[in-house]
Amino acid sequence: QSLEAELERVTGQFQETRGRMRHLARSRAEKFRQVWIVNEEEAKGLIREALDADRIIHVQQLGMPWEEPRFWFMDNVGPLGGRQEKREAMDVAAQLLEGGIRKFLGISLRERPPAVLGIS
Repeated sequence: QSLEAELERVTGQFQETRGRMRHLARSRAEKFRQVWIVNEEEAKGLIREALDADRIIHVQQLGMPWEEPRFWFMDNVGPLGGRQEKREAMDVAAQLLEGGIRKFLGISLRERPPAVLGIS
């Protein structure tokens, strides 16, 4: 009889602990998502500023046409879902860290800008 009571008590404690753990996991996941979104918006703002500066340099200073590159992650909201998205994001980050924005965008450092206003 005492073993049955002990088993029931331990089972109840286990159920209660599991419920707490699930609640904690859900609240931590939501907090993570909120922090992710805030950081993601800040990063997107910095990317937009860099692209705007790149556009101004190309059009006003170099006299070159500029086309805004399309980055799939600029349309993303929230943590990345699938493995493919994560792999692509890691590839983008690695390319940026290895060669900078010019290499990532495919701009050769050896290209000479066209003559602007007759100055070469």
